[in-house]
Amino acid sequence: MNYAKKQFVFFIVYTVIGIVAFTVALFHNFAYNYSNGLIYGIAGACTATGILGTISSIRLINNPKKAERIEIAKNEERTQLIRMKSHSSAYTIIIFLESITTIILGFLRLKEASITIATILIAQIIITIIFLSYYSKKY
Repeated sequence: MNYAKKQFVFFIVYTVIGIVAFTVALFHNFAYNYSNGLIYGIAGACTATGILGTISSIRLINNPKKAERIEIAKNEERTQLIRMKSHSSAYTIIIFLESITTIILGFLRLKEASITIATILIAQIIITIIFLSYYSKKY
């Protein structure tokens, strides 16, 4: 299954998730008012993204040369290295921002928010260690 067909299936599933979320929002009464709006927002985003992605995927399926160029560019070593470096840099910046946010929230005496951000920070670090261990054994 090539890249365009995989994308097509992914976006069809994404559209179905959006439609199911719309159906849930229409026929279910939530205890909190904001929950209904949240579900409508998620449903709208999933449906719109799914439909636009499906259209884009169909255009790629109809143009196999362009799909092949995209797949080659996606799998090229240089592109993969750039993608990994940018993800790593973004992740490092997010870790620092979360650390600073935890400290600031602590100074503002917002204990629950500070603990929540700190817990997320610790979870990210633990997950990073797990993946480092996994990939060091795999490669």
